[in-house]
Amino acid sequence: MTEKYEDANTIISDLESQMALVNLIKRGEYAAGIAALSGDVLKSALAAGVPYAMAEEMAGDFWKAEMLADTVAGLLRNVELEEDDE
Repeated sequence: MTEKYEDANTIISDLESQMALVNLIKRGEYAAGIAALSGDVLKSALAAGVPYAMAEEMAGDFWKAEMLADTVAGLLRNVELEEDDE
């Protein structure tokens, strides 16, 4: 009986590790996409005649807002999962 319990814990632990890795990869892909869009914000602002310093700040603000939103969403998901476990 104890061996089965240990096997189940090992399987669950492995699944958790795999899910965490998949989540990390998805977040990395999201960050890369946001980086590309931030570059587009910079290019568009410059093309519209916005001074470089301001365009750079606009792109940075976009990056920060999107990454913060992703982080907050991740934290909320974790809280919801913890509440479901209880």
